[in-house]
Amino acid sequence: MNATKRKFNALLQGLNSPRPSSPDHSSSTSVLASSLKRHKTSSTTTTMENPLLPAKAPIGQALLRKRVSHVSLGTQNQAAAKYCPSDREQLLRRLATFQEITDWTPKPDRVNEVEWAKRGWVCQGKERVRCVLCHKELVVKLNRKEQDGKEVTVLVASEIEDAMVDKYVELMTTEHQMECLWRKRGCEDSILRVSFANASITLEGLRQRYDDLCSRHTFLPYEFNLRLPDDFVLDDVIALLPTAFFTHPPPIEIPGRTAADGPNRTALALALLGWQGLTNPRIGPVPNTASCNTCLRRLGLWMFKSKEVDADGKVLVAAPMDYLDPIREHRFFCPWKNADTQVRGDQSSKDDLQPAWKLLVQMIKNEHDLRDFYESRARKTTTGTVAEQPRPQTPAPDVDQFSEVSEIPQLVVNATPGDEDDAQRDAKDKERWARLRKVKSLFDTKGSKRLRKQVSRPTSVLSAASKTDN
Repeated sequence: MNATKRKFNALLQGLNSPRPSSPDHSSSTSVLASSLKRHKTSSTTTTMENPLLPAKAPIGQALLRKRVSHVSLGTQNQAAAKYCPSDREQLLRRLATFQEITDWTPKPDRVNEVEWAKRGWVCQGKERVRCVLCHKELVVKLNRKEQDGKEVTVLVASEIEDAMVDKYVELMTTEHQMECLWRKRGCEDSILRVSFANASITLEGLRQRYDDLCSRHTFLPYEFNLRLPDDFVLDDVIALLPTAFFTHPPPIEIPGRTAADGPNRTALALALLGWQGLTNPRIGPVPNTASCNTCLRRLGLWMFKSKEVDADGKVLVAAPMDYLDPIREHRFFCPWKNADTQVRGDQSSKDDLQPAWKLLVQMIKNEHDLRDFYESRARKTTTGTVAEQPRPQTPAPDVDQFSEVSEIPQLVVNATPGDEDDAQRDAKDKERWARLRKVKSLFDTKGSKRLRKQVSRPTSVLSAASKTDN
């Protein structure tokens, strides 16, 4: 009896002690449950142990609930993979796994990271890909081998490399499980294109990218540090933007800068070419780095800004990099740089393709032309309303024609707009009916005229028929 009590007290004290480091938690939980069950069913200790049982059961249940909640939380952290080849965001997430140069080195175009991501593969490790659905893994190595524990580049013949590329193109599809949906169909080639169909949403996105870069004004390069495309004229684009683009919503406050200074030209140029501020999901905004939301390229802004510049704009201490080319810094498949990626699904010819930044500038120009058209038409309508002619008046009767009448009041009737509209409507209706009758007469034949006359006079036809019968 005393031994049983000591065991039971040891179990109770073990519940309050720190959790053991051994991984076998399920066995200890089962031992605890069996011990509680034995003490509950024991007839010799019923009167002594019954008051303790309600307090012991919730403790064990709390431990189980804690363990179950921990497992469920870990499951929720790993988002369930889904098959959706038309989901652009899912494709960008898969592409993000190929960012680390230590895990994935550049490959030929036919087996680059974009093609693997379009077929549902993610980068799992050193030159290794894994399917998000069937979890098959594949090592992708073309001209590299391990030597003394390090990977080195090996020169191989072009025929051998082409044969290996062909084999990997085949494995990209056939390596999936037979029931895997990525084996049947991958993403379309046009899934990465940037859409400018909705002008208001496009301008909102441009303003958001501009504000993100303005918040990093201390790290932004100077305008002379940029090397922009030859056919990109920033002053022309600023003139085409809506008047309220920089004022609604109100811009962020920058110390030492007022609205009279105009927009931040460097931030606007980078935003027009597809760049925005980098935001890390764990630490938040990164103040000295820009990024592209499409190709996931990261750009250290401090590398392109001149370190010291005098009052006349002369560079005293140059930047680590000579200049910043915003177009060249995009990755090879980015639609802001590559016109082929901007192809539409129903577009067969690639002759008139343009990169995304040119389409954005053209959309801004089209919106400017539409605003000018509607504003000019509104001005003409307002001018015509102000210079409206006086309404016509019905002339009063001449008093001299009625000399026998001593006094005839002069009646002046002002025509109301409703009377004018009715008169004009009646005149137009008469003219329209006259034209319809004239057109209808052209299609009338002699037989149709005779038939219409017979239908219009049925009595004469019946009388003629009765005479014939007689």
